[in-house]
Amino acid sequence: MKKVLYVNGCSHSCGSEISYPNSHRTPEDLKNSWAGQLSDRFNLVHYNDATGGQDNFSILSNTIHSILNLLDQYKSDEIFVIIGWSGFDRENFIYNDVRYKFLSNPDPCFKEWPNIVQQIYRNYILGTDLNNNSAQNKFSLMYISLINFLKIYNIEYYFFNALHEVQYPIKNLLHETSNELPTVKIFDQIQRDPNYLEPFNNRLTYYTYMTERYDGQIDGRRHHFLAEAQTEWANILAAKIENKI
Repeated sequence: MKKVLYVNGCSHSCGSEISYPNSHRTPEDLKNSWAGQLSDRFNLVHYNDATGGQDNFSILSNTIHSILNLLDQYKSDEIFVIIGWSGFDRENFIYNDVRYKFLSNPDPCFKEWPNIVQQIYRNYILGTDLNNNSAQNKFSLMYISLINFLKIYNIEYYFFNALHEVQYPIKNLLHETSNELPTVKIFDQIQRDPNYLEPFNNRLTYYTYMTERYDGQIDGRRHHFLAEAQTEWANILAAKIENKI
C-alpha cells in the first residue's frame, strides 16, 4: 500500500502562481497543484521537490537524493514517484558556487549576473534548439538513469512531459567511433514505456494541453494555470495510476 507521493519537475509540478501572480511553492500553491490534489485523493503524504525553471539533470539528481532519504523512513513499495520532465533545452550553470538557470526565455535577473555568465548565456541562446540532437540524446540518458535507479529499488513511477515532446534524434555527435549514430533503442524503450504519458505526443505535454483549454496569463501570470486546470491534469494522471496506488 502506497503512503508517499514523491513529485519532481518544474513550476508546472508545484502549482506556481495558483495563489497569486509570481507566487512559488506557497502552501496554497502546493495544496492546489495537481500533485497536491492527487495526494489528497489517494490519502498520501505529498513530498514535492519541483521548482521553477528546474532542468532535467537537476530533476534526476534531486529525485535520487530524496528517494534514498525517503527509504530511511518508508519501504520501497510505499513510495510512488511522478516526474513531470522539464524543458529539454534547460541547463544549470555553476559559477563561483552560484547556480544560474539557463532557460530559453531570459531570467528576470539576467542583467544582474556577472558579465562572464551573461556572455555564456548568450552563447547558450545562440545554440539552443528545442528539438536538437544533443538535447534529445542527453535526455534519453537521464531517462534511462532514473528508470534503472527506480527499478533497482522496486519503486513504481509515472512520467509525463511538462513542456516538450520526445523526438528521435538523427545523430549523436558523442559517438565518434560509431559513425555518430544515436542510441535509438533507448528511444524505442521510451515509446513503449506504459508508465510514460504518450512521450512523443506534443498535445499531451502538460503545457500544450493546458494552453489549448485554459488562460495561463490571468492577472499577469506567466503561463501558469489555476486550480481548475490543475484538477483536470490530476484527473488525467489519476486514471493512469489508480491501479498502482
